[in-house]
This record gives sequence, C-alpha cells and structure tokens, in this order.
Amino acid sequence: MSMIETAAQIAAIATVIGAAFSYAVLRPLNNSIKALQKTIDEMRAEMKESREQRQELEVHLAEVDQSVRSAHHRIDALERRAHG
Repeated sequence: MSMIETAAQIAAIATVIGAAFSYAVLRPLNNSIKALQKTIDEMRAEMKESREQRQELEVHLAEVDQSVRSAHHRIDALERRAHG
C-alpha cells in the first residue's frame, strides 16, 4: 500500500469519526445552547415587563400618596372648624 492510499484511508476514517462526533456531541450541544438562549430571551422579556409594571405601580403609589396627604389636610381643616 502506498503512502497516498494510507493517507486517504486515514482521512476517510477521520472524516467518519468527525461526522459521528458532530452528530453525537456537537448537534445536541448546539440544540441545548439554542434552547438556553431562547429561555434567556424570554426571561429578559419578562424582566422588562416586570420592570415596566413596577414603574407604573410606583407612579400610581406616588399619586395615591399625594391624594392621601391632600385628604388628611382637608380632614385636619374640617376638624379645626368643628372644634374651634
């Protein structure tokens, strides 16, 4: 057998092993990475939505707080009129 035939056989074997490795190891890893990326993207979207909802609640809470302060001032004024 010549060196060229031996090299061709080695190359063919390496190709088969490489294809098997790719199919058995790399493809599942790639699928797992894609699934993780999708999950991370979904979590980021949920976090963004939660952050926006929290900001809306903070604005609403500030409005309610201001309304309560105003009501307390009116109640205090009514009590002063009633007692004095």
